[in-house]
Amino acid sequence: MNTNEIGFKKRNVGLTVLLTIVTMGIYLGYWFLKERKTLKSIDSQNRIPFMLWWTATIFLFISFFYNLIGSAFLTPYGKAVFNSIDIIFTFYYLGLLYYSVFRIKDLIEELYSEEIFKPWLLVLFNVWYLQYKINRINEAPEILSGTKLPVAD
Repeated sequence: MNTNEIGFKKRNVGLTVLLTIVTMGIYLGYWFLKERKTLKSIDSQNRIPFMLWWTATIFLFISFFYNLIGSAFLTPYGKAVFNSIDIIFTFYYLGLLYYSVFRIKDLIEELYSEEIFKPWLLVLFNVWYLQYKINRINEAPEILSGTKLPVAD
């Protein structure tokens, strides 16, 4: 994985999609937490809520194992309660995901002073589309007004 000028790691988008599907979304939380240092270096206002990402990732991990082996340990009432909690947290997670994706879009576009992302593609493909565009910026940064972003330490 190569680091681009922003400081983001260059990742294979196909692998990102596969890992997201196989881990039932846990990888998305991991992606945000892994890129935390880079995002903090370009976000002076701390618009990305990383503590919520830690919480969401832990809940996704618990939910993953519940879906895998939960029925062996829970009564029907316990499964119903956990399913209710799971649905509620899923909506919070989706809100956090879209909020964070659009904040990253804003950060990158502010740094380049250009519109780089199509919002409707961010809605459909969220982190996958972000990673695709980050990889493209890394491959040909001169396409975008000739500016270069600061490298994260």
